[in-house]
Amino acid sequence: MTEELNLKELFTNSVNFISRNNKLIFSIVLMSVIAIVVFQKLKTPYFETKAICMSGISEYERVKYEEAWLQRTAIDLINYLEINIENKDYEELSSLLGVKLVVAKNIKKIEAEQLYQKDMNEEFFTLNKFEIMLTVFDNKVIEDVQEGLLYYFNNNKYVDDYYKKFNESCDQIINDITHEMNVLEKVRLEGAKNSLDVSSVNIISGREGKDISNQIVSLSQLREETRTNQALLKPLIYVQGFAKVNKKEDDILVWSLLVGFISFIIGLLVALIKEVKKA
Repeated sequence: MTEELNLKELFTNSVNFISRNNKLIFSIVLMSVIAIVVFQKLKTPYFETKAICMSGISEYERVKYEEAWLQRTAIDLINYLEINIENKDYEELSSLLGVKLVVAKNIKKIEAEQLYQKDMNEEFFTLNKFEIMLTVFDNKVIEDVQEGLLYYFNNNKYVDDYYKKFNESCDQIINDITHEMNVLEKVRLEGAKNSLDVSSVNIISGREGKDISNQIVSLSQLREETRTNQALLKPLIYVQGFAKVNKKEDDILVWSLLVGFISFIIGLLVALIKEVKKA
């Protein structure tokens, strides 16, 4: 009962205190909110957009990555650019992306994150794709930045060396498969002439020790798969390019609420000090 009375008294005193000083408190809150709204309106607006990407770098490196690290190298290369942005080193950023200096200066932020998907068991698994979040001061440079990222990946020496080796390896695999198909065809012709059964012969695919049938169709499928990977697994591929946005982003509501709350607390302190001095 005593605790209830104490809480009631505390609440009553608080309401009376705010009521006595409402002009002072709310004038501080109002001035603070107006100031932040004016600041948000005067500051340079920005635009936010996203792109979905994938990269063949993990295939080039031929490393057995953990699932969560599948696109790690590509993501790290994107996030590396943020160092130049934070340091306002726009000349270096311009050089890395192969874009004009004015384009580089309009980049506010760039960040990449791995994409995940939830399965039937409500568990997340890693996709072979990642997302790039881009913030720019001018929406007209979005397309330039998109092309600049392709330039950045294609002209990275580490990536380029691995990509060349990957292409050489694919060419060799395709040639070997073609040769094996020709040999197999000859064996079949000879077997047919001599009434021999060669259907039990297996050929090792070279991929994780997997056996494939000696049928020409199976070898042809493996060859086409290799050709497809060679053609499509680029250093950086856009599954969906950056969306073209026209709406300017601002933080007026968030900052107004935050500043309003902080200024309210400050107003209470100022009012309390004022009453203590009077007492």
